[in-house]
Amino acid sequence: MLEKERLERYKIILLSALLWGFCAHGMMLFNKYSFHDDSSLFTLGGTYYLGRWMLGILGDLSTWLFGSTYYSLPLFNGILTILFIALCAMLLADLFQIKNRWLLVVLSGVMVVFPTITSGFGYMFTMPYYFLGTLLGVLGACLSCRTKKWYLYLPGLLLMACGVGTYQAMIPVFVSIILFYALMETARKEDTGWKEFFRIAGKSIVSCAGFMAIYFVIMNLSLVITGNRLSDYQGISTMGATSIKGYIRRVLVAYREFFLPTDRVSGNMYPFSTDIVYRLFLILALIGTANLLYRSWKKSRPLCLQVLVFAACIPLAVNFIYVMCTFEQVDSLMTYGEVMFYVYFAWLVEAGFLPELPIRKIGEKARCALPAIGLGLLLLLNVMYIRFDNICYLKAEVMQSEGISYFTMLATQIKSVEGFTDETPVVYVNEFAKYDYTSGSISLQEFKEIEIVPYDSSSILNNYAWRITMKIWCNFDPETLDASEYEELPEVQEMPCYPDSGSIQMIDGVIEVKF
Repeated sequence: MLEKERLERYKIILLSALLWGFCAHGMMLFNKYSFHDDSSLFTLGGTYYLGRWMLGILGDLSTWLFGSTYYSLPLFNGILTILFIALCAMLLADLFQIKNRWLLVVLSGVMVVFPTITSGFGYMFTMPYYFLGTLLGVLGACLSCRTKKWYLYLPGLLLMACGVGTYQAMIPVFVSIILFYALMETARKEDTGWKEFFRIAGKSIVSCAGFMAIYFVIMNLSLVITGNRLSDYQGISTMGATSIKGYIRRVLVAYREFFLPTDRVSGNMYPFSTDIVYRLFLILALIGTANLLYRSWKKSRPLCLQVLVFAACIPLAVNFIYVMCTFEQVDSLMTYGEVMFYVYFAWLVEAGFLPELPIRKIGEKARCALPAIGLGLLLLLNVMYIRFDNICYLKAEVMQSEGISYFTMLATQIKSVEGFTDETPVVYVNEFAKYDYTSGSISLQEFKEIEIVPYDSSSILNNYAWRITMKIWCNFDPETLDASEYEELPEVQEMPCYPDSGSIQMIDGVIEVKF
């Protein structure tokens, strides 16, 4: 009977995740939008030199299994990603004993429609690997939390290390799972002794330190084997190292971003009016946590203090990315840990810590069902995220169409220069300063709040991969020369900037294009 109920929950999560996924990401799944790193279509992304050794291993396994190079496949990779997220939701529902059907529907939903997923689908070539790694890490966290046997505990740590080795930004997810489980174990125990508390806290700390230690050992070993060095990209080479004052500042930023997310930055997961819904969630979560502390207080004051210690760490855990990196380095692709707040909220509702408050209604006693309000808010948030996700993809459609049009026109004008042949080299002067006042739809005010990567306003025309975009999508890939040797020529200095007449000229057998 128990297994039948569990399978029923799994079906609900799977079907819900797929339905939410199609509603939120259908445009991306059934079209092909290529931005930034995804422009080349045939890549896995940075592996060993970015500390992502497990990503390299998964890539090799994929090549062995499918017998081909990597492809950025929107439908195949997208569905795989959603399936991996659904499996993560199943594991979390089991670990935190979430059985309410509506909770499962909305929780699996928010895990799929969260803006980090929308951002990640802009890098479709690597998304299934990222979330396969996340699934391994979640499985490892669940295993290490539940087991008391060392021969199961250590594999759990290894699996979390594999998750980190796929994408380091998932560390907050694993830390949050460990913290929430410690909180749950503490809250439901009757023994108020400090010995048990320190056992739970100690195991949690050892788990977090353990999977990171395993990650670093394998990372350094992989660098030696492959002959790579860590890149400085997003602070990876320093791995979050800073001064004591720097860590204090980062911790404060993590708490600030939990309670008051900064607007108009890539890492903000609450655009438009979703910030209002989030604040309501915070209020409900605080009420549920206060009730949790009150019930613990009724058991004993030491137990209340123990629960408070874990509860106070929740903002730090879900926003741990702000401890790992500076605020400026965090973008929307790195913020999936924040979705764990809704896992905590779901546990509060399932465990009965979100109460029904007594109110008065025209002189009669009534009750305000906070759990139902919480479910309704999460449903509303999911719908708002679906709308936001679709707006992101609408912007992607507009930007990609504009980019293709721009580059097609540019290629046509270059080929139209008198004396052009297929062997004529081209020089692009100021290649990252493109702008055309006759177009500029990407600057429409309607898209001003779409800040998440890679759908920012410079992702097509002035992105580092713009030549790749023009090659693949516009079929134009001439021989190019280094602009530094030509940009100081008097003739080039006198040229107007594209798209003005005279901005494309043949000079000494080389076509000069000045932006």
